Amino acid sequence: MGNSLNTLIVQNHEQILEEWLYLRLAIISKQKQSLIMKQMDPFKNPIRHQLHEGLKVILENYEKKGEKYTEAVEQICGILAIQDYPPSTAMALFYELKVIVRKLVKKTGVGFKAKDWVEFNSCIETMTLEAFDCYCAQRESMLTQGRASSS
Repeated sequence: MGNSLNTLIVQNHEQILEEWLYLRLAIISKQKQSLIMKQMDPFKNPIRHQLHEGLKVILENYEKKGEKYTEAVEQICGILAIQDYPPSTAMALFYELKVIVRKLVKKTGVGFKAKDWVEFNSCIETMTLEAFDCYCAQRESMLTQGRASSS
């Protein structure tokens, strides 16, 4: 992407990451939410830790992709695949990033070219489709393992 929108994202990486993590954790059941939202110890709260680390790598590598990015997407999809909510909710993860960036742009008052937004939106859509394939593979694997263990 290499544009000023990307620069804004890099400069506000931590703020974006924390809001993205918060939005994702907020969809987890209210029963689990208090622990997941507040417990920072990676051993006592591995879901939060794994989500944080995965989202961090995705955010750092969304433009150039690569092996780290792919591993992070697989990590996140593994977590999402075992949750008890529909695929649309799981994949909304990437659209949450769009919302966060739009709010950040509005807050900063910085203007961007239409081309920058088109590139960013295209990147998010590609990420979502790649993640959906991974998510489906994870769910299918779980179903296959479940059938094998019940035989």
